[in-house]
Amino acid sequence: MGSLNEDILQAWLGVSMAINNDRISLDLPYNESLICHLLYHQHLQHDKNYLTATDLCHMTKMQKSQMNRTLTDMEKKGLIVRERSSLDKRQIHVTLKLEQLDAYEKQHEKVLGIIDELVTIIGKEKAEEALAIFHLIADAARKVIK
Repeated sequence: MGSLNEDILQAWLGVSMAINNDRISLDLPYNESLICHLLYHQHLQHDKNYLTATDLCHMTKMQKSQMNRTLTDMEKKGLIVRERSSLDKRQIHVTLKLEQLDAYEKQHEKVLGIIDELVTIIGKEKAEEALAIFHLIADAARKVIK
């Protein structure tokens, strides 16, 4: 019988392997999907429709070099636009190209559909419990992993 830590690790890996499959494999690599998600929500919820690479590094915990490579790849694919700030020439604004909003929204709906199926299987009450636990684990992880 394993320790609690081993059991938690096994469960974590089980969840990771279950969701990291061809059904959920998205049209974009994970980091690009994450950046699109952040830019999309920035576009919907805030006065400014851009983030800087520094903002994105902070939010994703990606290294600056990895972020720059990812943003360059995204720019080549026509997903984003990078423009120098007119107020502060040191800042580069990263925005999701408006033509890409439909593609992102379709991908987002696909993921939400999968989550709907999960909620149907486990039930709303267990899904709400899982949500609370996910928030608890994310908060604890931010404290432990600095």
